[in-house]
Amino acid sequence: MLGASFFILLMTVIPVVTDLPNVTPWFPGDALWRLFDPLITLPLNLFIITRADIMTNGGRSHYWGALSERSVTWLLWSLGAGIYVQGHGIHLAAAMFKHPIQDFNTAHPELVAQYPVLEEMYSNMRNLWEHDIAHYMYAAGAMIMSWVQLFAFRNQLHGPLPRATTIVWCIGIVFYGALLAGVAIEFPAGLIVGLVYTIVIGSICTAMMLFNQKGLSRGGLFTMGRRMVLQFYLGACIIGLVIIIIWLGIYGFKNRNAAGVA
Repeated sequence: MLGASFFILLMTVIPVVTDLPNVTPWFPGDALWRLFDPLITLPLNLFIITRADIMTNGGRSHYWGALSERSVTWLLWSLGAGIYVQGHGIHLAAAMFKHPIQDFNTAHPELVAQYPVLEEMYSNMRNLWEHDIAHYMYAAGAMIMSWVQLFAFRNQLHGPLPRATTIVWCIGIVFYGALLAGVAIEFPAGLIVGLVYTIVIGSICTAMMLFNQKGLSRGGLFTMGRRMVLQFYLGACIIGLVIIIIWLGIYGFKNRNAAGVA
């Protein structure tokens, strides 16, 4: 979970905060960086879901009609993974193809004035496909995969965790909380979504422990990793919510670009 959180955060942040050199005018450096994103982050998310007990023993045999609990989990996880990868593909294509159009429009303003469709082409690629559709698709895919993890691990107990594992687990929580806040701050209208998301998912994680205690006091809510996955997402939501509230206190509901933060 640390690896998945770290690499998702790394692959997301680097193209935003740095100006990677272009390979060609048609192939910007940030597109090359993002090309490797799902090749790294998707297998890590796959590894997490395969650690669930229901994925090894099959879980209930007729959980959803004729489908076993394991089959339902694979089905839902695959749906999230498909949306995640499609969003990355759309984002990569739009980010690559917008730059030559932008360069042409900048070099030939007289043609842009004569043919407004040139500006519309650039605007659609940048705003509609790259910033709206693609961003929300891969964010939705990532969220679905995380929700499936909550489902798959809802009855599973871990630990007590060794000290080294506890430290790694806590670092992963911090990384994922920073990722939630960073995505909320970056996306258009993301702060509203992030505020609602961290509160709702954090509440769901809490309820899943309190109403399914598995023989632990308060469902293991205050243990160090006995409900490892549920506590991971709860802790990340708390950290993300705190960061979002701090941002709102300073910049209001402006995203990073609107706030002028480099």
